[in-house]
Amino acid sequence: MSIKLATDTNFESLINEDFVIVDFFSTTCVPCKMFSTILEDINAEIPFVNIVKANITDYPVLAEKYSIYTVPNIYFYKNGELVETHIGVMQPNDVKKMISKYMY
Repeated sequence: MSIKLATDTNFESLINEDFVIVDFFSTTCVPCKMFSTILEDINAEIPFVNIVKANITDYPVLAEKYSIYTVPNIYFYKNGELVETHIGVMQPNDVKKMISKYMY
């Protein structure tokens, strides 16, 4: 699967697909760019994981609705339910642990 980009209108439908990693980010955030590279690597390694990127610069309504005040802010959903959150860059192994925890 490819990494999907969220908008104000499609976000809800994107988080209802089994297990989903949502990366709330800003285009001016350097740590966000670092984490984006990590997600791209995970997507290449584990292509069946649903990854959604939500740009809070372009879609401030999403940031407001989900109370995103700092980025990167990572939300983990299982069948549309928020199961965990993490603020800041996560290391690849920590992301993989989350995937293992909720997908298997």
